[in-house]
Amino acid sequence: MNLGLYRSRVAFVTLAVVALFLGWQFANGTPFGSRDHGNAALLLTSGWLAVLAYVALALYAVRRAAHRLRLSPEFAWRAKLPALEQAQSALTELQNRIVRQEIAGKVAIRREAQRILRRFGVQRVLAVAIEPHPAAVGLSRLVVGPREPLGRLAVWLQAHIWLGIAAALLVWFHGGLRTASTMGLLLNVLSYAVIGTGLVGAALWTFGPTWLTRAERELSVEKTWALQQYYPRKVQAVAAAIRDADETTAQKLRRDLATLTGQQELVRQEARRLSVLREALRIWRLVHVPGSILLLALVCIHVLAIWYY
Repeated sequence: MNLGLYRSRVAFVTLAVVALFLGWQFANGTPFGSRDHGNAALLLTSGWLAVLAYVALALYAVRRAAHRLRLSPEFAWRAKLPALEQAQSALTELQNRIVRQEIAGKVAIRREAQRILRRFGVQRVLAVAIEPHPAAVGLSRLVVGPREPLGRLAVWLQAHIWLGIAAALLVWFHGGLRTASTMGLLLNVLSYAVIGTGLVGAALWTFGPTWLTRAERELSVEKTWALQQYYPRKVQAVAAAIRDADETTAQKLRRDLATLTGQQELVRQEARRLSVLREALRIWRLVHVPGSILLLALVCIHVLAIWYY
């Protein structure tokens, strides 16, 4: 299970902001979304924070698209293979020095690691993280990976989920689920549809790998797809071989063909069962993504209308 979502720093910030607004609301003593003059500061603050949260949610989609389309800066950076190998060798020696306790402390280790990356000119390509060593208490280990200047997608996703939850509650503080106007109705319906599907997405992120592992049984999704490509070609080849073979060989090939056909049908059944999971994800995306785009557009119209009037 991906439980890192619930240890995110953004989660603590989100809960703190929500608790602050909840206390502010009860201190005012007015109903949620009240338009009384005494509630104006809370309405404006919650409204603007909700807008900022929606903008941040949209930025996640931009970050994801940039990575998928290979437009992130890291895809344009290059380093020569000998330099990468030399840097890796030097970092391995640094790890040995850490084990021998010749260097200690995260600050000193990080400074030395950065010096190694700069010496070989790979600081724009590689990043070094320092983590507790699983084999010894009080010992650190180096984790070397590609540098992502715009941030890891997993971190962006965590922020996306928690800011979505914050936005849902801020909309409640701001509007109090008022549906007297068409705009209010649309904003509330879309907000909670998008946030609701977002929570479903969070559950899929958390428990999805476990569910998929249980659902895959003997065949994984990838292996099922590969076998779907393999069996038709194999069946066709054996059928062609039967036509050109003598009777003894043809009889053996017919048994092989029957076995292959049976295996092909089993793979088809497994593919149909696993496709239900893929279809559920597709339906989720059809609701969440277009709803998010429409919601952001309505939020912009709402803000402009408030300014204008």
